[in-house]
Amino acid sequence: MAENQANPGPEDCFCSSAGSQIAPNMSLDFCPSLKALYSATEVVGRSGNPFFGLSGLSTINNLRVIRQLLLKTKPRKTLEVGLGCGGSALTFAASHRDLGRPPQKQHIAIDAFQTRLYDDAGRLQVEKAGLSGYVDIRECLSCYELARIAESGQRFDLIYIDGSHRFEDVFCDFYFVRTLTAVGGFVLFDDSSEKDVVRVITYIQKNLSDSFEQMSVHLFRENSLPAKIKYFAAKTFHKTQLTIFHKIKEPQ
Repeated sequence: MAENQANPGPEDCFCSSAGSQIAPNMSLDFCPSLKALYSATEVVGRSGNPFFGLSGLSTINNLRVIRQLLLKTKPRKTLEVGLGCGGSALTFAASHRDLGRPPQKQHIAIDAFQTRLYDDAGRLQVEKAGLSGYVDIRECLSCYELARIAESGQRFDLIYIDGSHRFEDVFCDFYFVRTLTAVGGFVLFDDSSEKDVVRVITYIQKNLSDSFEQMSVHLFRENSLPAKIKYFAAKTFHKTQLTIFHKIKEPQ
């Protein structure tokens, strides 16, 4: 959106011509490998080591929100910090495919510990799904890799920050992401009720609200009354899992 256009709020951009909210498809059927991953009790790495409890995965609600954003905004290039067991990478890659895009490594996933900690579990999920052509996995600390990408001049339409949740790491990620995000693009923070992530989100709200406007996640969630009540209760008590910012102009 051009800066001098007049100015529907970001939420207005995600309503139909009749004014109703998007009705999310809550199924994971768009990617059978993803559905199987979230139905399993363990993930097996490349060497055969099992991971129980699936702690390296985003929540299904997060994936549904990401999926709806991708289908609505049709981004050309996306990026995530934190690959883990591959749930979010599968969502990004399958959505690029479903938007009719040929595989051109249009999604970058940064994870310094993919081999050492996760035994290549995330990469293996992407390979098994036949989506490797869409995903460029960078095994490097995000603070270094994001700096290199920023220096190259690349821009992304949607960036998902879900790496280390220590304040200094999240802040460093956002420091580069604020530049890497194209005007009109989106920045998503996972685990946004954790105290160190909250500190970064609060910084953006207080200091960069003229450039990064916060959006309501409920636009992309299940539309039932119980789901709405659950979301607004979580928001009231600062327990929301995901926070979305829409970049409306370059920071000064």
